[in-house]
Amino acid sequence: MKCGRCATTCCAEHALSAGQRCGGCERDWADEAPTRRQAKVLFAPPVGILAGGVLFGLLLPVSIGGAIGATVMAAIACVTAVGAGAGACKLVDRSARSLFLREKGGSVPTARLLPAPRHHR
Repeated sequence: MKCGRCATTCCAEHALSAGQRCGGCERDWADEAPTRRQAKVLFAPPVGILAGGVLFGLLLPVSIGGAIGATVMAAIACVTAVGAGAGACKLVDRSARSLFLREKGGSVPTARLLPAPRHHR
């Protein structure tokens, strides 16, 4: 069998399961972890703040009233914000993994240096 990304061959004993690539490709995936982490840091807080703020704004008019009602609504909004942020992180991981598994590394030829053109006068 061949790795779907780099076309490295494997014997039947070391066959790759679905959703897995060869050792070299999986090391590439692990090396890209800081980039994915930065994407999560970039996208998760705004999604959480937006979701929590919208929910708090929608629920505040129907709250019990007073400090206790506002505290309960704020707690519900915070839980929603954390859940939305975690969902954004999971979405980044899933989409990055699916793009990685679809990637074909062997399709682009190796770059080579061409000779300089000759100028005729």
